[in-house]
Amino acid sequence: MNDEIERMEIKISYLESQYDELNNAVIERERTISILEKRIEALERKVEDLIEVSGPARPSRRPPHY
Repeated sequence: MNDEIERMEIKISYLESQYDELNNAVIERERTISILEKRIEALERKVEDLIEVSGPARPSRRPPHY
């Protein structure tokens, strides 16, 4: 009976350790996602500003007479 309890305690200890590692990984991913979302928003604002400043869109190809 004591061996079984000891094995269960070891398993619980291992699972708690794994839980903590996974929780820390999730927290770090959330931080990274938050940072990337802010960067995307900043880039979107820059693109919108550039579109406003550049005026009408220019054709990306040369006219056929060149």
